[in-house]
Amino acid sequence: MLILLGYLVVLGTVFGGYLMTGGSLGALYQPAELVIIAGAGIGSFIVGNNGKAIKGTLKALPLLFRRSKYTKAMYMDLLALLYRLMAKSRQMGMFSLERDIENPP
Repeated sequence: MLILLGYLVVLGTVFGGYLMTGGSLGALYQPAELVIIAGAGIGSFIVGNNGKAIKGTLKALPLLFRRSKYTKAMYMDLLALLYRLMAKSRQMGMFSLERDIENPP
């Protein structure tokens, strides 16, 4: 749901700003161009993948609109870990991380 809201905000601000500067939406709407770009993208995807990958992609598309299984706390923990690793590598060198990688605390 947030993805759809995000798209609406992006499109609203881009087109709203364009109109505020005196632009005409008719100049932006080019159906033939949309068909060419979408067709080229979809065709390239079909050519570049096998049937199993295409079916898997189509099956996975609804997952884009589901809530993530990862929480904000998990992301913050990951960022904190990355910060500690980068700080240690900067202070003690990259080889200092080898022990932590081989035998995590």
